[in-house]
Parts: sequence; C-alpha cells; structure tokens
Amino acid sequence: MASKVVIKTIEALNEMHTGSLMSRRAALLRCEESFELSDRNGYETKPKVSETGVIEFKDTPEWQQAYSELKSVLSTRDNIPNKQQRKEIRRKKAKSSK
Repeated sequence: MASKVVIKTIEALNEMHTGSLMSRRAALLRCEESFELSDRNGYETKPKVSETGVIEFKDTPEWQQAYSELKSVLSTRDNIPNKQQRKEIRRKKAKSSK
C-alpha cells in the first residue's frame, strides 16, 4: 500500500514526539518512487502536491525537502535503544544486581 504524507513545517516537526517522527520517516519511505511507475499512471492525472498538501511520490522536491527536514530534526534527538539494545541493558542491569 502506497503512503500519503501530509506536509508539515519544520516547527511542527520540532514539536513532535520522537516516535511520531520515526513513524513519519517510515511513511515517507513507503511512498512510491514516482507517478510514472505507479499503478495510477494512465488512469489519473498526476496529483500536484501544492494543491493536495499530500506527498505521495519520492521523485518530488517536496518529498526530498520533507525527508531532509525530518533527518535534521531527528539528528537533534537522543538515541532510542532498539529491542536488542534494551534487552542487553536489562541483562547487564540484572547481572550487576546479583
């Protein structure tokens, strides 16, 4: 299923929770490569991001801008340990408390 991502300002991104930003990143990465390669080509006209306010394809300047802004906001956030890292932290904590 292709993704549709609403355009947000960098100020709005700064206010978002890190988990929400990661969900936005996943949604941006799920966008289709281009309209020409999509199933909609030939059946619909190419949607204009400026009219819809929604990013659907990676080959648009809006997608590139949204992704670079997202990366810049995420670079200011602390690292959130993944499942394996959390497991290792718990293991070390349990081992040291014995």
